[in-house]
Amino acid sequence: MLIIAIALTLSQLLIVFLIFHKELHDNIQKEEANDLLTLRLNSLKHEAALIKKDINTTRILRHDLRHHYRMLYALLKEEDIPASLEHIEKQEAAISDLAIYQSTDI
Repeated sequence: MLIIAIALTLSQLLIVFLIFHKELHDNIQKEEANDLLTLRLNSLKHEAALIKKDINTTRILRHDLRHHYRMLYALLKEEDIPASLEHIEKQEAAISDLAIYQSTDI
Protein backbone atom coordinates (compact mmCIF):
# COMPACT_ATOMS: atom_id res chain seq x y z
CA MET A 1 0.00 0.00 0.00
CA LEU A 2 2.83 2.34 0.86
CA ILE A 3 4.45 1.70 -2.51
CA ILE A 4 1.21 2.60 -4.30
CA ALA A 5 0.94 5.84 -2.28
CA ILE A 6 4.56 6.74 -3.10
CA ALA A 7 3.99 5.93 -6.79
CA LEU A 8 0.85 8.12 -6.88
CA THR A 9 2.69 10.97 -5.15
CA LEU A 10 5.61 10.70 -7.54
CA SER A 11 3.30 10.62 -10.53
CA GLN A 12 1.46 13.69 -9.23
CA LEU A 13 4.79 15.48 -8.72
CA LEU A 14 5.82 14.54 -12.25
CA ILE A 15 2.55 15.90 -13.63
CA VAL A 16 2.98 19.17 -11.69
CA PHE A 17 6.59 19.40 -12.91
CA LEU A 18 5.52 18.86 -16.53
CA ILE A 19 2.80 21.49 -16.23
CA PHE A 20 5.24 24.03 -14.75
CA HIS A 21 7.83 23.16 -17.40
CA LYS A 22 5.29 23.74 -20.19
CA GLU A 23 4.19 27.06 -18.65
CA LEU A 24 7.81 28.14 -18.32
CA HIS A 25 8.45 27.22 -21.95
CA ASP A 26 5.32 29.12 -23.04
CA ASN A 27 6.40 32.18 -21.03
CA ILE A 28 9.84 32.11 -22.62
CA GLN A 29 8.27 31.98 -26.08
CA LYS A 30 5.98 34.87 -25.19
CA GLU A 31 8.92 36.92 -23.94
CA GLU A 32 10.86 36.22 -27.14
CA ALA A 33 7.86 37.22 -29.23
CA ASN A 34 7.45 40.35 -27.11
CA ASP A 35 11.12 41.23 -27.63
CA LEU A 36 10.74 40.83 -31.39
CA LEU A 37 7.62 43.00 -31.38
CA THR A 38 9.44 45.65 -29.34
CA LEU A 39 12.29 45.67 -31.85
CA ARG A 40 9.83 45.97 -34.72
CA LEU A 41 7.97 48.77 -32.95
CA ASN A 42 11.20 50.69 -32.38
CA SER A 43 12.14 50.18 -36.01
CA LEU A 44 8.75 51.49 -37.15
CA LYS A 45 9.05 54.51 -34.85
CA HIS A 46 12.46 55.29 -36.34
CA GLU A 47 11.10 54.85 -39.85
CA ALA A 48 8.16 57.15 -39.06
CA ALA A 49 10.55 59.80 -37.75
CA LEU A 50 12.57 59.60 -40.98
CA ILE A 51 9.40 59.90 -43.05
CA LYS A 52 8.29 62.95 -41.04
CA LYS A 53 11.70 64.51 -41.63
CA ASP A 54 11.43 63.78 -45.36
CA ILE A 55 7.94 65.29 -45.48
CA ASN A 56 9.20 68.43 -43.77
CA THR A 57 12.14 68.67 -46.18
CA THR A 58 9.77 68.22 -49.12
CA ARG A 59 7.54 71.01 -47.81
CA ILE A 60 10.53 73.33 -47.52
CA LEU A 61 11.72 72.44 -51.02
CA ARG A 62 8.23 72.97 -52.42
CA HIS A 63 8.07 76.39 -50.78
CA ASP A 64 11.48 77.34 -52.19
CA LEU A 65 10.58 76.05 -55.64
CA ARG A 66 7.37 78.07 -55.70
CA HIS A 67 9.35 81.15 -54.68
CA HIS A 68 11.83 80.63 -57.53
CA TYR A 69 9.03 80.10 -60.05
CA ARG A 70 7.34 83.34 -58.94
CA MET A 71 10.66 85.18 -59.19
CA LEU A 72 11.35 83.77 -62.65
CA TYR A 73 7.79 84.53 -63.75
CA ALA A 74 8.11 88.15 -62.59
CA LEU A 75 11.44 88.57 -64.38
CA LEU A 76 10.09 87.07 -67.60
CA LYS A 77 6.92 89.13 -67.38
CA GLU A 78 9.12 92.23 -67.24
CA GLU A 79 11.03 90.75 -70.19
CA ASP A 80 14.26 90.90 -68.19
CA ILE A 81 15.90 87.96 -69.94
CA PRO A 82 19.45 88.55 -68.57
CA ALA A 83 18.17 88.60 -64.99
CA SER A 84 16.03 85.52 -65.69
CA LEU A 85 19.03 83.64 -67.08
CA GLU A 86 21.17 84.76 -64.13
CA HIS A 87 18.53 83.49 -61.69
CA ILE A 88 18.38 80.13 -63.47
CA GLU A 89 22.19 79.85 -63.51
CA LYS A 90 22.36 80.59 -59.77
CA GLN A 91 19.76 77.91 -59.08
CA GLU A 92 21.58 75.38 -61.25
CA ALA A 93 24.82 76.12 -59.37
CA ALA A 94 23.07 75.75 -56.01
CA ILE A 95 21.50 72.45 -57.06
CA SER A 96 24.81 71.21 -58.45
CA ASP A 97 26.60 72.05 -55.19
CA LEU A 98 23.85 70.32 -53.22
CA ALA A 99 24.12 67.16 -55.36
CA ILE A 100 27.89 67.02 -54.83
CA TYR A 101 27.48 67.50 -51.08
CA GLN A 102 24.88 64.75 -50.85
CA SER A 103 26.88 62.24 -52.85
CA THR A 104 29.93 62.69 -50.59
CA ASP A 105 27.77 62.61 -47.47
CA ILE A 106 26.57 59.05 -48.08
